[in-house]
This record gives sequence, C-alpha cells and structure tokens, in this order.
Amino acid sequence: MPPYLVEALLLGALRLAAPAVPTWVLETLWAVGSERRLDLRREGIDPRDWLLGVVRLCRERLSREGLTPPVEVGPSRYQHLTGAVLDEIMIVTPGLLELAQDSSWKSIPGVVPALSHTAVHACPDLAFRFLLGSLTYGPQITQKQYDRYVALGKQFEYGQYVVTGYHHLTS
Repeated sequence: MPPYLVEALLLGALRLAAPAVPTWVLETLWAVGSERRLDLRREGIDPRDWLLGVVRLCRERLSREGLTPPVEVGPSRYQHLTGAVLDEIMIVTPGLLELAQDSSWKSIPGVVPALSHTAVHACPDLAFRFLLGSLTYGPQITQKQYDRYVALGKQFEYGQYVVTGYHHLTS
C-alpha cells in the first residue's frame, strides 16, 4: 500500500478512535465495512483495541518510510459537508431500517444512528463512505439520489470510481 493510502487510513482510524465515538459505533461500522464477514464481538475482539492496533501499524509503516506520522488529527476539512451527509442518511433511513429488520446475514442493526454519529463526531467523509457501503445490498436509490452522491463524492475529492460503483442501485 503506498504511503499516502497508509496516511489516509491512519487519519480515518484516528478520527474513529476519538473518545466521542462509542464502541457500538465502531462495531456497527466494522460490520458495514467488512460486509459482516467478521463479527468482532463474537471473535472476542474489542473494536477500539483493534482500531488502535491499526493506528499503531500505520504509524510504524510510515516511520519505516521515513515519514512522520500524525499523532492526532484536528477537525476534518470536510466539516462543512456534515449537513449534506446527514440529509442523505435521513433520506435512505426508511430503506436501511427495513433492511435492518431483515433476518438474513446482510442486516446491520444500528446502522442509521452509527452513520449519523460518525458524520457529527468523527468525519462526514467517513460517514458518507460507510453510507455507500451500507447500501451494497439495498435499498434502491433514485437517479437523483445517485447524482447527489456523485456530487458529494466530488466535494470529498473522491476518485471517479468510489461512487460510480453504486450506480447499479438506482431504480
């Protein structure tokens, strides 16, 4: 992994490791990010300890590259997009809640409050990426929603494929 990606991972991990982000949010986001392939609690892994391990590994890697890893992070430069991300979370809330009621392996209870908490207390960029991930198995989105996602992705300075991979969800 190139150093700039390691640094991006480190910054995201530091934002999520903030005391304002409770453990249940980390568990829920991990379920979204891993598509439920690994249940941290069932495996006896403390999500905060796991996240701090990621921070340590990133710092070690950057140090080996001769770079000075950040010790802490300030507010996200994307704070001004928090409201837009919260709006998109609220728009898909009914579909996400319906999905969470599904008894299949793909349901992720608590995803809506975890996404909202992340947008406000960690970083709207992280919340938006996890929102996209939570849509992997539904609900359907409209073309207008998708167009807003693309526009938000541009404001977050995403590469062209971060949001376009979700076009198949449009109804």
